Amino acid sequence: VTFALHPKNMTIARAKESVKKFKNVHLYDDETKMMTDFLDILEDVDVLSGWNSEGYDLPYLINRISKIMSKDDTRRFCLWKQLPKKREFDRFGRTQETYDLIGRVHLDSLELYRKYTYEERHSYRLDAIGDHELGETKTVYEGSLDQLYNDDFAKFIEYNRQDVVLLDKLDKKFKFISLTNELAHQNTVLLQTTLGAVAVTEQAIINEAHKRGVQVPNRIKRESHSTESAAGAYVAYPKKGLHNWIGAMDIKSLYPSVIRALNMAPECIVGQLKPVDTDAYIEEQMTLQKKSFAAAWENHFGTLEYEAVMKERKDVLITVNWEDGKTETMSGAQIYKMIFDTNAPLMLSANGTIFTSDFEGVIPGLLRKWYDERSHLQEMRQKAVNAKNFAEIEFWDKRQLVKKINLNSLYGAILNPGCRFFDKRIGQSTTLSGRQITKHMAAKINEVTTGTYDYLGKAVIYGDTDSAYFSAYPILKKEIETGEIPWTKESVIKLYDKVAEEVNTSFKKFMLKAFHCPKNRADVITASRESVAETGLFITKKRYAVLNYEVEGNRHDIEDKSGKVKAMGLDLKRSDTPAFVQDFLSELLLMVLTKKTEKEVLEKITKFRIDFKQRPGWEKGSPKRVNNLVEYVRKEQRQGKANMPGHVRASMNWNNLKRMNGDKHSMEIVDGMKVIVCKLKKNPLEYTSVSYP
Repeated sequence: VTFALHPKNMTIARAKESVKKFKNVHLYDDETKMMTDFLDILEDVDVLSGWNSEGYDLPYLINRISKIMSKDDTRRFCLWKQLPKKREFDRFGRTQETYDLIGRVHLDSLELYRKYTYEERHSYRLDAIGDHELGETKTVYEGSLDQLYNDDFAKFIEYNRQDVVLLDKLDKKFKFISLTNELAHQNTVLLQTTLGAVAVTEQAIINEAHKRGVQVPNRIKRESHSTESAAGAYVAYPKKGLHNWIGAMDIKSLYPSVIRALNMAPECIVGQLKPVDTDAYIEEQMTLQKKSFAAAWENHFGTLEYEAVMKERKDVLITVNWEDGKTETMSGAQIYKMIFDTNAPLMLSANGTIFTSDFEGVIPGLLRKWYDERSHLQEMRQKAVNAKNFAEIEFWDKRQLVKKINLNSLYGAILNPGCRFFDKRIGQSTTLSGRQITKHMAAKINEVTTGTYDYLGKAVIYGDTDSAYFSAYPILKKEIETGEIPWTKESVIKLYDKVAEEVNTSFKKFMLKAFHCPKNRADVITASRESVAETGLFITKKRYAVLNYEVEGNRHDIEDKSGKVKAMGLDLKRSDTPAFVQDFLSELLLMVLTKKTEKEVLEKITKFRIDFKQRPGWEKGSPKRVNNLVEYVRKEQRQGKANMPGHVRASMNWNNLKRMNGDKHSMEIVDGMKVIVCKLKKNPLEYTSVSYP
């Protein structure tokens, strides 16, 4: 349905004639009547949504109705005759105003899309997302929206209807509103609450505790200045360069699995090895060596106290803070004997936190329940796929996705100081124990391949959080070249599968040895061979690319393709790089991975340089997002010349040129807008660059 005021330069009859090709278009002479009809429609609406509607549509409508009708009329947005509640929030570096509705739900489709898609997009404009997800864009027009309204009313209506069509198609494709509703009901929270992770997870834990008849603690007030940093994930320095025949192993859901295996829950903590030596060491690294907190923890896989226990050091005394308030000083060897050489139901994390395995904690139990439920839902979905029952596929898929969101959110939520169940001991136990497990996986891969248990061994190329990249090719190269060992894409897949199977069977023994984790708990730690690549380029931490020809059983070297490139941190698709440059960089990387000669690569670069110079200036500009433009304009007016980012200056130049030339057609650049920044030749205004929207 479309409601619109007809332009003043058209009669209502002529306006109706111009838009008769559209269904359900209602034209008005009077804006008050139009808004009244709009509010009448809202009476039967439970959820309002739009694209960036939190920052624009909703506050505009409420403020407009207040102005042309009355503030009292805005009560119709809510139930029980309540007024919408004004709220300020920050977006694109400036404070914006919106309203919270009472009794009726407003969900911004832009925010839903950002929450439920796990990849970053270069632009979140409806036009860009529609093009990316649907292959459809907004209706294109020239000049301003006001000019379109007055000069081409039919196209103005088409423009507005196309926006709604895109929103409707996105909702039908992703069903984010329905998913939000499902998530809210399963976790007994409000629909708006699902947009954050902490409150949903917190309520899920509370619900599980209440089912068990367990009372949850009150929220602890934390000092805003208190430091709650915990050691992060393990990331290795790769063996730099181009590698051949690379396998990748991946630990399944590492952090949730570690929490389950070591029974990490506040009520399961028995004691803590006081990290006196560790804290002193980290402090020294940060103050004397000027290292960051993360750098200070580099190449450490546990606290110094944990390491002293595992080495059974008799000369190192450690204070144990028991949860009942008592303290005890023991040697590393005594603590080892107490935990590992007895049948006591105790487990020691790499953070030196002692957990009981006597009963299952609420949080590990909730994770187990979600895993089991998701597995069942995935089975039901697969049955629907086999039966080609598309309605059931959608039904089961949505429900398993809710469980996936729950599982992915829990670890981050309980490591957030704002969470009621936050405990740094659990957070650091998760990451450091995860480091130990990933280190073992890399060392075991090397042992299976070379015979030496070494996480930095010859076969290991790189490790990151829950994965390890390796290659048997350097070890077997001589036998491969003589023909003793057959070496094809298929044989490499089989070989790496065997390596992965052997590594996977080693986890139970390792978990017992490293943490005194019983075998019935350790079975949640599993890993599998994820992919096989013919080549890979490793530069530094978090920056690498591999040409996978097989990923999780699916071949990608088909239909004349050499494989599928997985690139991490190589800035191939930076949002501030022109699209044709992004394409060139991707092509160049593929040439390297497919082992083109240096001469061929250099020739392509030379040709691109020539083509680049010949392109018009506006095509060579860098895409940027403008923030704080209004604030910088004010500074410029006060100070005469203010320091600001180059793209903001270029945007200010555009707006100035627009005013100087009396341009009423071109769009003005405003805060939050995406622009293209172009360099300028010498000119009388001494502008070095200009942006365009």
